[in-house]
Amino acid sequence: MKVTGQQPPRTPELSSGKAREAEAKQQQRAEQAAKEGTAAAGNRTSLTLSRIREAIRNTPDVRNDRVEAVRNKLRSGEYKVDAEKLAEKVLTESLREDVEKP
Repeated sequence: MKVTGQQPPRTPELSSGKAREAEAKQQQRAEQAAKEGTAAAGNRTSLTLSRIREAIRNTPDVRNDRVEAVRNKLRSGEYKVDAEKLAEKVLTESLREDVEKP
């Protein structure tokens, strides 16, 4: 027989009462730590979602700077409409609406 210094795995049947209690407490601590870790991760996710919602609420629906830029181009005659691109978008949206109707 070769001696390696390793102990055989402990089984509950062979463990003493104190050892079983210690193992049970260690298992409970591990389970509690896992639950707390999950709760902390959930809190971080919730906090991140709250920040995203707040950013969306604070973002204006209309970007006035872009609207003003387009107005200025229209007034000066610099704004050109690509008729083919416009027609393509109108047809694409029309087809999409037809497909989405029940």
